[in-house]
Amino acid sequence: MKTALALVAALVVGVMIVLGTVRLTERRHTGEEINRLRDELHSARVAAGRCRGTLRTSEASLLTLGVTIDSLKSRVDSFETMNGTGVPARRYTEYLDIFDAYNDSVEVWSTREQRLRTVEVSCRSTIEEHNAVRDSLQAVLGAAGIDAG
Repeated sequence: MKTALALVAALVVGVMIVLGTVRLTERRHTGEEINRLRDELHSARVAAGRCRGTLRTSEASLLTLGVTIDSLKSRVDSFETMNGTGVPARRYTEYLDIFDAYNDSVEVWSTREQRLRTVEVSCRSTIEEHNAVRDSLQAVLGAAGIDAG
């Protein structure tokens, strides 16, 4: 009977040691996962912040160029409607310079607009990646019983 009790006690102690070791391993793994996700989240925040900054800069540049284009267009129009007869010969060189600048700026605007669209798509992807990492971290924290709020 003593041997059976000793065997049961040894078995209980053994099971407790195994369960304790498993629990410690799970905690260590969870801690490593939390740290990895926090590092990823920090990197994702930095990337999203840079992306938003680039987007704002591109938008501002395009808006500024739009104002310049509008101004050039007004000047071209004013030359073309001058005196109801068109551009006077003595001002034709000036008109052509402004007209060429207007045409060149419209081409630049197209390029910048496309760049802005590309940046916008890239930013959307970067922000979605950030949100996915944040959601993963919150899920791991929640499963570990840690309040993420």
